[in-house]
Formats: sequence, structure tokens, C-alpha cells
Amino acid sequence: MSKPNTDEAYDRFARVYQRHWAHEVPSQIMTVIDRLLVPSVPAGGRVLDLCCGTGYTVAELSRRGFEVTGLDISKGMLRHARRNVPAARFILADARSFELPPVYLAVVSTFDSLNHIMTLDELMRVFRNVRQALAPGGLFLFDMNMEDGFLENWADYYSIVEERDVCILRGAYDREQKVGRYDITIFQLRGQTWQRADTLISEKCYSSKEIRRALKTAGFKEVSIYDAETEMGLAEHVGRKFFLTRI
Repeated sequence: MSKPNTDEAYDRFARVYQRHWAHEVPSQIMTVIDRLLVPSVPAGGRVLDLCCGTGYTVAELSRRGFEVTGLDISKGMLRHARRNVPAARFILADARSFELPPVYLAVVSTFDSLNHIMTLDELMRVFRNVRQALAPGGLFLFDMNMEDGFLENWADYYSIVEERDVCILRGAYDREQKVGRYDITIFQLRGQTWQRADTLISEKCYSSKEIRRALKTAGFKEVSIYDAETEMGLAEHVGRKFFLTRI
């Protein structure tokens, strides 16, 4: 089994993600971006999609008239993103160590991307990198899975079986360590031979208090928190919260 949350882990999962997750869940989350962020960013403004995956949000924000840059650690994810949004700019970089000039009016990071940052110290580094990339007054909107979401969704077994593709996900949540993990096995039929790939992707559960404190330490001001299910109308997103802040 490979180590969790390496760029290789995401590369192995990229094709399956593009085929089965890249549209459904991000399209639901886009309704929140439209409500909380889009009205506050001038047309033509620069927006950074941090951990952009295969580029769904980049495409949607581009359609709304923004100049969008996508950043992701995975070459596999970005390969799909560049095909999905050929006119956009994409950067291969790690959220924990990227450096960009302060030209962005907003940064977004969605679909629990920042839960993939596995320590509070590294999460604070991400927040500092975001702050440095934001223009004065810039907005930062992101969502994270909270413990209710891990308890609701991660003790799960999920499979996709198609003619040439099989994907099996085995989920678990460790309450003591506050870590959810998906062991993923992928089979792809190439010619007459089935090829197998295994990967592990983990997420860390943080409390709202920890996230708020890390944001304040990184230099952000007021932090507003919205519950996806009860305040944003996303009934299928129990335990997801959106955080909106600015410098």
C-alpha cells in the first residue's frame, strides 16, 4: 500500500475522480460559491482555485467572467484540468509551500481539499501562503469536513463496476487520531489484461476552533462559518462547513 496523500496517490486516483466525482459534488458546492463569493469579486478579477483537482471550479468561475488560476499537487489531476479548461492557467505546486504574488482578489478551496493537510502546523502554512497571494481586502472561501461528517460518511464501503473499470473504496474513521482514510483499489482493463493500482488517501478532522485560530494566526480578520446542510441548503453534505474570511 502506498503512503497517503502523496502526489502519486492523487495521480492514481485522478482518472476515477474525473469520471465519477469531478462534476456531481463540485456542482453542488458551486451554489455556495455563487452565494458567498461571486457577488463580492469584480468581473475580470483574479481568482485562485487552490487544490483545483480536475478543474471543474476553474471552469465555472471562468464562465462567470473571472481570470482563474488553478493550483494542484497532482500531475494527473492537472492533466485532466488542462483538457477540461484549456484557456485557464494551471500551476503544479504544493498548497503547503507555494508562493504567488499578492494579485488575487479571492482564493477558493473546496470539496474538503484542506482536510488533506494532515497537521495543524501545515494547515497554518497553507493559510499563510494564501494570505500572501491575496490582494488587500481579498477573500478566502473554503470548506472542510467536520467530525459529524466523518462519523456520518467514512465508515463506508463503496464500489464502482464498469465494463473496463472497477474502483473499490474502503473507508474508516479513527476517533482518537481524528483521521479518516480511504483505501482505494482500482482495476483498469488494458487490452486483454486487468491492471491493478492501490492507493491511500487520508483526511484530518479539525475543529472549528482550531481552524479559526489558525486563520487568525495567519493574519486573517473576521471569520464567518456556514453549515452546508442547515444554512447553505446542501442536504447531502452533513458535517461540511464553509469558512469565509478576508485579509
